[in-house]
Amino acid sequence: MSKVNAIVIKALDVLDLLGQSDGPLQLKDIAQTLDYPESTVHRLLASLAAKGYVRQSHYDGRYHLGWKLVTLARTLGDSSQLPQILRPHLQSLLRQVNHSVNLGVLNDLDIIYLDSISPPNRLSMYNPPGSLAPAYATAIGKVQLSYLPEPELEALLPRLSLDAITPNTITSIPELRLELDQTRKRGYALDKEEYFEGTQCIAAPIKDAYGRAIAGVSITVLSADLPSSWEDQYAPVLLAACEQMECQLNG
Repeated sequence: MSKVNAIVIKALDVLDLLGQSDGPLQLKDIAQTLDYPESTVHRLLASLAAKGYVRQSHYDGRYHLGWKLVTLARTLGDSSQLPQILRPHLQSLLRQVNHSVNLGVLNDLDIIYLDSISPPNRLSMYNPPGSLAPAYATAIGKVQLSYLPEPELEALLPRLSLDAITPNTITSIPELRLELDQTRKRGYALDKEEYFEGTQCIAAPIKDAYGRAIAGVSITVLSADLPSSWEDQYAPVLLAACEQMECQLNG
């Protein structure tokens, strides 16, 4: 076996182990389980993380599978992956609101869009699957930040740049903390032209059986098309849709 093939097989062993694990793993646990030197596992994890196939928690240093694997899985057709499973629910939500709907997950400081569908009969915002956006400036990101365990959130906040993307972007930690507190209390997040001028969003979480937000769904509306009392109108519909998605995912 060539040296290159051996490295590839070891990297795949790491991915297999992370995929079969009940939770994230420390480097030493991966090395012990696979019986590889820690230095070798460290190099493999660094390479996989650089390409988005694994991610490391900045809170406790443990490793998870990365969402690059999910976006690649979209090419497999009708497989049991998150975008495929939830696509019918997104389409149903689209029919109810007639505005763009998006599915995204938190990817360290950003969110990565896994799916985005838009109405065919109106001008709308489209986020290509695989594209990234800063979590602090998007509704779909803020709703997932608000559900992070407090220690993990505290470790993440100082790493945010909080650049002013638009005049409405949140640019201070105290302001963001307040926004996340309000998001957690009401159960959904808002983006009032914080990422794109002329575009507003509302997002709700998809939670696992333990109450952790594993993804988020947003409705994107051009400000020019914004109906009156749109928050009161769309929030219940969005929350109900996310609850249905949770029921399917959690059995």
